[in-house]
Amino acid sequence: MESKLRPVTTINGKDYLYFAGTGYFQLQSHSDLIDAAVDAIRKYGIGSATSRTINGTTPLIIKLENKISEFFQTEDAAYLPSGYLSNMAGFQALDTLGLYDVIFIDESSHYSNVSGAFATGKKVVKFRHLDVHDLQEKIKMHLNKGKKPLIASDGLFPIWAEIPPVPEYLKVAERYDGIVWMDDAHGVGILGENGRGVYDFYQLKSDRLFMGATLSKAFGAYGGFIAGNASFIKVVKSGNVMTGTSSPSSAMVGAALRGLEIVKNNSELLKRLRDNARYLKAKLKNAGVTVDDNYLPIVTFATGNSDKMQNIQRLLMEEGIYIQFVKYVGSGADGVLRMVLSSEHTKEEIDFLVASLIKLI
Repeated sequence: MESKLRPVTTINGKDYLYFAGTGYFQLQSHSDLIDAAVDAIRKYGIGSATSRTINGTTPLIIKLENKISEFFQTEDAAYLPSGYLSNMAGFQALDTLGLYDVIFIDESSHYSNVSGAFATGKKVVKFRHLDVHDLQEKIKMHLNKGKKPLIASDGLFPIWAEIPPVPEYLKVAERYDGIVWMDDAHGVGILGENGRGVYDFYQLKSDRLFMGATLSKAFGAYGGFIAGNASFIKVVKSGNVMTGTSSPSSAMVGAALRGLEIVKNNSELLKRLRDNARYLKAKLKNAGVTVDDNYLPIVTFATGNSDKMQNIQRLLMEEGIYIQFVKYVGSGADGVLRMVLSSEHTKEEIDFLVASLIKLI
């Protein structure tokens, strides 16, 4: 990538109509976020060269954590250098609080979710993807009497845009005095009435629900976060992940603050994104392509084998269109073709994508 992220992005020296990545509002290139990042660097430098628990906590970081908790309507929040770390920090804090004994995790969960689970040293059991019945069977097999489960999953699976049955997971957790953890990296900003993620999507509130996510996708910046009740966040901030990592870059803190503000105060962004998603899916459906009928900005399909799909990607690039051919968690051995919309794409650009794609599949 040799330009800013935008509807037309430069890759290897050539401009492509870009339908990939996770920049759902393309705030990564928004002038306000860039200005905020520059201003933060001028005031605080690149970084503090120390950890948060020594003296690496700037007023800007405190402000960001307050803004995160305000957005997600929680008592407090912790900001981390990377979204990958949010699962590890969250699992460790929940372990410290004695809230679970065994982790039951969706087999298609993101690497960071799985890594965070195994890093605890606790027993980890994988259950079949999105399968509540298998989860219950695994709990019966692996959870001893008097022990408590942690049920973990992605909040939005990024390949096929699948939303897990969280209300059912919560019921299972309640039955066994356990808790639920969602890695909501892809859901925050785009899922739910207010864009607060999978819990907002289901309108769920419970002391048994916990989550971590990232600011690098919908919010246009970088860094992970955990939002929750004050006692939980206090343990997160005193845990090994926070004490053992350098304080996040000032630029990313400044950009994240502005990104949160833009998403919160500009509901038309989410409306445009969902309108674009529905428009693309309607066009594909009319052309005979089977797609899910929802507002999620991800369209994934598999056709033929790996060679055929890579050839489709190549031919689209010759037309000036870039979509992803990807082998990732949940994609299968041959991989998939994946298209991602942003709020900034026009209907004309989507029309060109559909017309070009239909000729190849």
